[in-house]
Amino acid sequence: MLEKNAAVLFALIPNVDKVTFQFDESSNDSSLNATYERFTIEKVVSAKLADIAKSQDDLASFLNVGSK
Repeated sequence: MLEKNAAVLFALIPNVDKVTFQFDESSNDSSLNATYERFTIEKVVSAKLADIAKSQDDLASFLNVGSK
């Protein structure tokens, strides 16, 4: 899920090359981080991320949801 969220962020924000998700556990002062890079995600999804957000239909197709 985080990987797909990173892909969507990269697709929608063209000048972002790295995304880090940080989850803090306040009850025990610990945190979990996950970092993704544009280059790596493009390899995983086998697509140019900029192409995913060219239209609402393309983005909806990538997200596997019905388009309006």
